[in-house]
Amino acid sequence: MELKDKRILYISPKFFNYENKIKEELESLGAIVDFFDDRPANDFITKVFIRLNFKSLIQKKIDTYYESIYFYISDKKYDFIFVISPETLSYKELTKIKELQFNTEFILYMWDSFENKNSLNTINLYDKVYSFDSRDTEKYSLKFLPLFYCKDYKKSEQINNFDYDLSFIATAHSDRYKIADKIKKIIYKNQFKEYYYFYLPNIIIYFIRKIFISKYLYGKLSEFSFDSLTQSNIIEIFNNSKVILDINHPKQFGLTMRTFECLGAEKKIITTNQNIKSYDFYNPKNILVIDRENINIDMDFFEVEYQILSDELYKKYSLNSWIKNIFIKK
Repeated sequence: MELKDKRILYISPKFFNYENKIKEELESLGAIVDFFDDRPANDFITKVFIRLNFKSLIQKKIDTYYESIYFYISDKKYDFIFVISPETLSYKELTKIKELQFNTEFILYMWDSFENKNSLNTINLYDKVYSFDSRDTEKYSLKFLPLFYCKDYKKSEQINNFDYDLSFIATAHSDRYKIADKIKKIIYKNQFKEYYYFYLPNIIIYFIRKIFISKYLYGKLSEFSFDSLTQSNIIEIFNNSKVILDINHPKQFGLTMRTFECLGAEKKIITTNQNIKSYDFYNPKNILVIDRENINIDMDFFEVEYQILSDELYKKYSLNSWIKNIFIKK
């Protein structure tokens, strides 16, 4: 009941509906939540300018957007200002919010590494800063908190006849396609069934990466999709897959959301993230760690049954526990 009637101003980029899942969980715990997208818009041009750090080109748009937020919150008093991995919210905007919301607890959670985000200069403005990346927590003296899975991914039924031996659903960034394509060929050679969904937010990105970023091997246009799957689609594919493939960004040390969704769904996982071995839920019968530079798949991994973990571990990495760690745990 610690969050009952607590007012929270929540700012985060929209990210595959996770922002709504977090808001809903906060509200289920009794909080009153006002959510604002961190970005002034989610069109392709705006996102590109923000990601490439060309924000000066749309600064007027950003200023107008945040002025509307200042106006909205000016006559309100929040108990918490909660920010997740900001892309647009800079030192200037955050300082203005602090002027309007003094004596309020400011909390930052990073589900991206600071190497991929330009928000490091704002951390002194927060009362608490959490990161999913243990390297960042050590380097900058922050609180370590891994990601979570939503209750939608919690296993609800036993399926013995899977449609796919291996499935992979992900945004096609960095070297993901190159690695996944090699694994796909191994799976095909062993006559296993696989499902691959490479997502790109815009066709222009495909051609930019195909032409200008030669170190990242890219395949045919027909191998990519430009519409993201719904969460219900992803869960259905999860349920009908024996093993899930996870390929982390080479600049990220923390575990992906996909890893914890596999945990909640009680799914075996093949991952390139060597750091997973240091987590308390690591079990080599459930998790196969591979070298992204020298890919080798032990096909016997597919034949071993998933090993059930303790209820405490499944509870520990739920969204509910994640929120309580941030807002309630002392």
